[in-house]
Amino acid sequence: MNFLSKLIFYFKKPQIIIVAGRGRSCAAEAIFQVLRPHFKVGRLTNSPCSVSSGQILGKEILIFESKIEKAENFNFLIKKSSLPILVVTYIGDIPPDKDFFTGEREKTTEIRKLARILPSQGYLILNFDDETVREIGDELRLSSRFANARVKDETNLQELTFGFQEGADFRATDINLNSGTNFKINHKGNIVPIWLEKLFGKEQIYASLSAVSIGVIFDLNLVEISQLLKNYQGIVGKRNGSQRG
Repeated sequence: MNFLSKLIFYFKKPQIIIVAGRGRSCAAEAIFQVLRPHFKVGRLTNSPCSVSSGQILGKEILIFESKIEKAENFNFLIKKSSLPILVVTYIGDIPPDKDFFTGEREKTTEIRKLARILPSQGYLILNFDDETVREIGDELRLSSRFANARVKDETNLQELTFGFQEGADFRATDINLNSGTNFKINHKGNIVPIWLEKLFGKEQIYASLSAVSIGVIFDLNLVEISQLLKNYQGIVGKRNGSQRG
């Protein structure tokens, strides 16, 4: 970021949502569709180092879906944002026949670094089904137990999880396929149906679950989020559940 971009960001302090992992484009699009009617939202695919002043001006929320090559590239944005959120979609290959899986831990190195610099007012949103992703939260909690004062921010970081397994904060159940995908969101005893027209595959459900998590953080209710997700039409080439990228 150049000096002008940093200056604008410093004074405006927009909220940021960093979407990391595979399927991040679908998740970022679903999140965008949920937030767009209520906030001034910018969706960025470029590196945080090349964010322009024009991409920041007039925006309340910035959604980043760039690959996390170096966690330190996000340092300034995270530290100066009024609300930084990290969403980790999934790392491993999604199996069609079971609700838990794992990926290569080496692929989460920079993501784990990014999670560690989130301040206490930030949010960490993780895929509960991907054990490699879930471990990111486990490691933060473990480190906070033995941490000294200089890492105290990690102790209060707010974490939410989504997935198909029991134990996820936002759980998908009762999946039915016809001309699209219909399923139910379970959250704190509340159950709301979700309809994804002409969209299929677990990747699309994960994208929707991440968007629901974000919507709740921004004080939207589940019924409203369910209606807003009808605007989500997926990403070209991924509507049938393809896991590329």
